[in-house]
Amino acid sequence: MNRRDFIRLSGLTSLATALPASLNLHAAPQDFEGKFLVTLQLIGAWDVSSICDPKMNVPGEDEINHWAQNGETQTAGKIQYAEFAGNTSFFDKYHNDMLVINGIDAQTNSHNAGVTHNFSGRISAGFPSLTSLYAAIHGADLPIAYINNGGYTETAGVIRNTRLDDADSIQNIVKPTSARWNPTDKWIPDEDWELINQYRNSRLIEKLNSSTLSVRERLAVSNYKSALDSASILTDFSTALDQAGDLHEVERGTEYWSNLKRQIQLAMISMKSGVSISADLNIHGFDTHQNHDVLQGELLAHTTDCIDFFWEYAEEMGIADRMVLVVNSDFSRTPYYNATDGKDHWPVGSAIVMEKGASWGNRVVGLTDEAQNVIPINPVTLQPQENGGSVIYPKHVMQSLRDYMGISDNPLVTPFLFNNEESFDFFSASKSTPQNADPRNSVRV
Repeated sequence: MNRRDFIRLSGLTSLATALPASLNLHAAPQDFEGKFLVTLQLIGAWDVSSICDPKMNVPGEDEINHWAQNGETQTAGKIQYAEFAGNTSFFDKYHNDMLVINGIDAQTNSHNAGVTHNFSGRISAGFPSLTSLYAAIHGADLPIAYINNGGYTETAGVIRNTRLDDADSIQNIVKPTSARWNPTDKWIPDEDWELINQYRNSRLIEKLNSSTLSVRERLAVSNYKSALDSASILTDFSTALDQAGDLHEVERGTEYWSNLKRQIQLAMISMKSGVSISADLNIHGFDTHQNHDVLQGELLAHTTDCIDFFWEYAEEMGIADRMVLVVNSDFSRTPYYNATDGKDHWPVGSAIVMEKGASWGNRVVGLTDEAQNVIPINPVTLQPQENGGSVIYPKHVMQSLRDYMGISDNPLVTPFLFNNEESFDFFSASKSTPQNADPRNSVRV
């Protein structure tokens, strides 16, 4: 039995038949068989020169990276990376499944603007995240179609977001008549619950037929109806949570704590159960204005460990071949240290897109010079073109991801179009941007 049939047979859709057709905002989704979309938001600004856009030190100039005193720029497949924070095992294992986009100009040193720009494609507020658009198009009636764990949360009203950090509360939603501490102990008799439902449905119809509701009130009531209609699907999620066993505990570093692995587990369990389409994961702590190498080293090592866990858990859940993961941050860190051995804000950063077995893997597009300044490229050939080339902005990354995920032409996207004058062919498997051989590898400073 598919999910639509289950909802129909459960009787939870009977309320919808009593409502005006104009109030059914979205068609009930078919069982979703497409890709799942996840973003990993590294809040605070990661140091891309210590991971996917490696920089050695230049004689006579400020030191860019302490690790470059003894380490070298390394290569896995066709992807260069920094010899820092245990990066080698990560790139050796996953280079074939990743696209690195370097030289993304966020045009800001402000955290709020950087997060907004990189995860919506527009530097000013108001555009929804890629993940919320994707969920609204493919699963608007699912109970928790779009999971957001913090970071950039804007939906622009296209869909609700769900903060899923308390898995135990799901049991109370799925079994509202039972005590949370003992699901077999009913504290509302079945006949009383039936009366409650009848009164609730009557009041809901009355509200939706009212001519005095404001637009915002009508949207809130309609969202409530949508949640009721799809509530039964949460039973699958509840069962999967029971079967998953203990979830990961919080992990701590010198100045950070992270529940990222738990976020990953809950997102994948919800996707496997058919209640979610997309999710935003996040971890904070990258704003390393002092003690940079220690703090970024711990965080980058934790990040790559969690990405490895992401793919291993996806394999365990049987959905690894449907996952698309986008890793990005506010912007990056300066190509030099400050007086407290930290690094400050730098607008030029990178993003990593991952998918198992993707034809476009093992590639790098975009380019920066030895001081992490953007080198323009030709948007069609992706070759360096300092005169007449184009700079990569977050809007180009977002547009390319919209195209790749197949949502660019959906009417829901129309109010949120970018003013791009050029289109970068990021996902063409035959094109990449040559990364200059770094002569500083032979000039140790």
